[in-house]
Amino acid sequence: MATLDDSLLSVTFRLAGPVLAPDLMARLREEVMALMAGREPLPDYLVDTAFATGDAELIWTLSGCPLTREREPVLLRLAALGYTALGPRLYRGYGDRRKLRATVLEGAKRNLDDPDWHEPDGLVEYLLNTSSVEELLPALRAPFPGVVRHALKCVGYKAGADDQLAACQAVLTYGGVAELAELAELPALRPTVADLVRRAVAAPDPAVVLAGASVSEATDETADKPAGPVPAPDAPALSGADLVNRLREVRWTHDAFPLGHVDWDPLLAEHRREPLPNRALLMLAARQDCPDEIVLAAYKKAPRDLPGSSPLPWQLLTDGDWNGSHSRFDLAKLLGRGIHSGAYPVTRVLAEIRPARTVLNALPYGEAPVREALTGLAAELGEDFAAWRALYSLMPRFAGTSTELVTAAREQTAKHRGKTWPRPLAPEYPVSAPEGARAVFLQLYGLAAEDVQLALAEHLDRRSIQHLLVHHKPSAALRDRFVELYGVSVLAGIASDWELPENTIAELLLHDDPEINAKLYINTPLTPEQRRQILSGQRSRPDSGEGPLPLTEEVFAGLRDSGRRHWLLPICEAGDPRLARILLGKVKLHTLAGQLLLLVRLWERHGGEEVRALLDETEFPDRRSKKHPLPAATHKIVRSALEAPDGLAELRERLARAKSPTSQATHLRSAAEGRRDQLSAALERLAEETGPDLPWEELTAEHGRDPLPDALLVELAKRDDFPEELRADCRLAEVRLEHRAHPHRLTGPRPTALELLRHHQLPGYVYGHQEWLNLATSYGQLTLPDILHEAKPARVAATYLANRHQESRDSDKEQLRRVRRETVDLINAHLGKDPEAWAVAMRLMPEFTGTLPELLATTAAVIS
Repeated sequence: MATLDDSLLSVTFRLAGPVLAPDLMARLREEVMALMAGREPLPDYLVDTAFATGDAELIWTLSGCPLTREREPVLLRLAALGYTALGPRLYRGYGDRRKLRATVLEGAKRNLDDPDWHEPDGLVEYLLNTSSVEELLPALRAPFPGVVRHALKCVGYKAGADDQLAACQAVLTYGGVAELAELAELPALRPTVADLVRRAVAAPDPAVVLAGASVSEATDETADKPAGPVPAPDAPALSGADLVNRLREVRWTHDAFPLGHVDWDPLLAEHRREPLPNRALLMLAARQDCPDEIVLAAYKKAPRDLPGSSPLPWQLLTDGDWNGSHSRFDLAKLLGRGIHSGAYPVTRVLAEIRPARTVLNALPYGEAPVREALTGLAAELGEDFAAWRALYSLMPRFAGTSTELVTAAREQTAKHRGKTWPRPLAPEYPVSAPEGARAVFLQLYGLAAEDVQLALAEHLDRRSIQHLLVHHKPSAALRDRFVELYGVSVLAGIASDWELPENTIAELLLHDDPEINAKLYINTPLTPEQRRQILSGQRSRPDSGEGPLPLTEEVFAGLRDSGRRHWLLPICEAGDPRLARILLGKVKLHTLAGQLLLLVRLWERHGGEEVRALLDETEFPDRRSKKHPLPAATHKIVRSALEAPDGLAELRERLARAKSPTSQATHLRSAAEGRRDQLSAALERLAEETGPDLPWEELTAEHGRDPLPDALLVELAKRDDFPEELRADCRLAEVRLEHRAHPHRLTGPRPTALELLRHHQLPGYVYGHQEWLNLATSYGQLTLPDILHEAKPARVAATYLANRHQESRDSDKEQLRRVRRETVDLINAHLGKDPEAWAVAMRLMPEFTGTLPELLATTAAVIS
């Protein structure tokens, strides 16, 4: 049996009004109980009636409802009554119950003598058996001393001094001086509050002492604090044994505590006797006056956690072992801070810290002192490649400092004279950042004088040149030198990154070099136009040569190995027979325009016989089917052109017709005959093969002559350039498509939203969230009065309107006012003020299949 939605029940009782409430509540007991237990807003008179009648069952049900914004005032009203039976039910539960719990405890003061508070299922026993912070913090002000003491023990460390003071006042008020005296010994009580309690217990009038305490004396931050002893803000800073003991308790970051003046000598002695925990060392190291020994100990324990405010003793560099594979990251962090702050002079680092390979890799090259010092080292090597080669060869195994490395390289110059780059490497695609000895070499090379760089250029291997071009941005003179040595194709090394900027790609294309173009095509994010330009051999500069640019074998190999449509489709413009076979073996051309374009370009570049050979081809790479990839209709068109006197012109004319708006509209209609999820792919294929723009003017005219299918209109509307004159028809099409009962036919009746509403039942399983109604009303295809008078079943329509009333959208306000007036008029006409009629209507509604007006008329007939 169908049930009624809480929102509908709530609106019904609002419409009924206070006069009908008592009789209606008696007749619809089950519905009222469901409404009380729910989360929908309750009419005030309904709550007043429940309280006035003293209906225990209703009040109990109401006390268990969810704590929502609408229900909170009602629950607070219940809590203030101080009913012992409702206390635990209201106190526990989900949601933000701080205000409600405080009200429960305040209401308990009205009848503290009731023993039910202390029963096994009462509030006191419940609180004494819980350790929940959220539940015990409000209990610090409870009128039950035992509960307050339990709360202080469990969560007192979470409370500020003002909350602890309030707890002490509550214990004094409801438990007396003896109970108060016991609180002073609780570990969680703050020292200032504990001292205040002791003075109050010793005073003639303890209440006066507690009430007269100044705010500054007992107030502290009320933030979530970790367990353990927490010093009050006015307590003296820890020192001596107290400080050491507290430091030994620090295990986690949140265990840290403020430090005042620190006497470092005894602390150091204690650390030497038994090392302090890691987190304590890091906490101490954050201070600028921290001794070097503590900083060194903290760094050894957790080098990557050393605070950014710590001192940087030189011994951090000299005591470290920088030979490990990951050590340069730790050294880079130290050198970055130390050189920037001036703690570590660069010349001293170069002269004293080893090994050179790690130091040189870890230096912050962006700092001016670093560049200045390394420029001097590069100058010592001069323009003799033998010295630079010695440096590069020695670096991986050299154990000395950076200064010693340069000296050793100069001493071994003769050994390397006349030799080429050791173990040269070719460019790599995609390019990675240089590492190890190569990275250091290139950094020093970049800091050498330009005449030195030019002199050494001919000795570098191609990988180093690529790294310089990509990562170091060499001067124009050095770049020209590379081109002079190896030809313009050396710049192909730049085309090795999928993040290559657009302006760099445009500059490289201007060179009209086949090798550069090949690297661009395979390794960079070219636009479709740039890919068509490369495959068709189109030059960027007219003065760069005659005829189309040739394609390298690398392009053919890359396309043979690729399955990317956006790489392969530009072949249609290439006019190359090898590429045409690659394309047809891998990709299906879905449009006649795309198929004819491939063959026209091939005819233009290589003649009709090459086209005939392609049509006669029986095997294509990666294609398992023996059937030719071009359809029979295309074969017929092209073979007819091959036999014509001016076949190429005829084929061009057929291509123009295939690209025409009429042909595109026909293709789209055909695509709309399939599933809706296939239509998006069909539009994408059309854009790939005929261009991204659609002939909107012609499509609009075509729609006026013969309406486009609903699914096609909705899919086209996703485009930014969709014509506004088609928007209204598109919205109606979307409404039709989203209706669960409408057959999504391509032709035949195209019902309006109102016709669909009249002739089909709304789904009842989601009657509170009718997405179709939301869509139709948001598009203006339906109004809320339409739903009132035409929607069925009545239960779904009424629930939907009730929910819309609760949401109160600004755009609905006028329609909601009109619907309310019309609903009241209908109810008055059929039900009046007869509670029996109201009850019958509510009983009939769950199974009634007609509209709301029909339901009311039926009810009137039943009771007459």
